[in-house]
Amino acid sequence: MASNALQAVKDRKWFYEFELPDGTRTETDIPPAVVKIHDSRLGKLREVIEKYVGDAKGLTAVDFASHEGFFATELSKHFRSVHGLEIRDDSIAAARQITSVLGRSNITFQQADLQKMEFDPALRADFVLVYGLLYHVENPIHVMRLASQLSRKHILVETQVFPFDISGLIEDGHYEWQRQVEGVFSVSVDYAARREGGSTDIAMIPSLNTLVFLLKNFGFKTIEVMKFDVHEYEQFRRGSRVVVYGQK
Repeated sequence: MASNALQAVKDRKWFYEFELPDGTRTETDIPPAVVKIHDSRLGKLREVIEKYVGDAKGLTAVDFASHEGFFATELSKHFRSVHGLEIRDDSIAAARQITSVLGRSNITFQQADLQKMEFDPALRADFVLVYGLLYHVENPIHVMRLASQLSRKHILVETQVFPFDISGLIEDGHYEWQRQVEGVFSVSVDYAARREGGSTDIAMIPSLNTLVFLLKNFGFKTIEVMKFDVHEYEQFRRGSRVVVYGQK
């Protein structure tokens, strides 16, 4: 039975390259030049856990947009339990399939549209992961507020960003009344019908200073924009994509 389950995993194409119990990897349909993004994401997740969390065996984690369970699987190696929130039933089925084969019994998955989901205190966790999501949603402020509410202490966000940090003043009812601009969002097309898309066909992609402002506004006192070296995925090196850590 176990060998049949492993073979079923091998027989399908995945978004991620999972390391399998027999030493092989799942086959991915992502171009080779892009696959490296997952290594950079994974490396930063491990770095943050080691640097800021330490021994997390007694702690819990929530994975926003858990997809096929790749990062939930990594979280499960460090935390007592992991709860994945994912909109697509197909992705949840895939995540349950792979985590069963990998023997990761401390992960659960739940169907949820994170743009509409209300705060449930029962889901609060010590660590909240928001990887690869914000640039696929038209309501990123709701998503970030929800993630912040669910986080007892730690949050780690990975997203593509609008390439310019814009700040300054904007008029508010009269030319003598001014409000501070803390950042911007780009309005971009998304692709809800595709596996990696959001729940609508519109995305509001934040600038980096917007993301930092939201984290501060939602209660995170320590914020670090993670650095990447020359060997990392090219978008991270150029700052087109960022990983930002926050701690309450």
